[in-house]
Amino acid sequence: DSSVRDVVSTMWANEEDAGVQMLGCASLGRMATEAGSSDKDIASVALLGVTAVVNAMKNHPNEPAVQERACAALAVLAPADGVREVSFAASGAISSVVSAMQAHVSDATVQIEACRALRGIAAKGGAERATMVASVSGFTALINAMGAHPDDGDVQRETCLAMEVLTSFPDAYLPNIAGQAEPFLQAAAENFPDDCLKPAMAVREKLL
Repeated sequence: DSSVRDVVSTMWANEEDAGVQMLGCASLGRMATEAGSSDKDIASVALLGVTAVVNAMKNHPNEPAVQERACAALAVLAPADGVREVSFAASGAISSVVSAMQAHVSDATVQIEACRALRGIAAKGGAERATMVASVSGFTALINAMGAHPDDGDVQRETCLAMEVLTSFPDAYLPNIAGQAEPFLQAAAENFPDDCLKPAMAVREKLL
């Protein structure tokens, strides 16, 4: 796709320009959304797009706007993981999303978009990807997000939903986080029952 190539080429040619990277990530996310609903359709954008997005994240770790748009793009691109040569593991996408959460704990929007990305990656990649998220401290990042934004219903909802998917694979190798996560899951369920009760209870059942 020539339009994808144009965006990616511009991103690589302007690696140090945070504004270009932010707009490039936003464009790739939009193109993936418009490409179609099948994994192969999204892969047409992801083949070139994933590495460009990850490169933007690595070059601008302290720019929340870049991290936010990059995570949002990866969430849309996630269904293409494993299709043709697309790999969210080899590209460093998973570790980059968790790094964004760790570097911008106080930024609710970054946390929300990163949670959506992790949920999408695990939903497509199953136990293997869930294990990989755990191996780069993804669960700690999710718990920290809940702790940093106790009154933000959107953050609480997205963290619960991400954890629900990540803990849904019996074969995944996950850390023992029951004690750490329990008070935050309980608080989310009580404070935002409409959005959080069901996923929080599902996570508790898996962990306990």
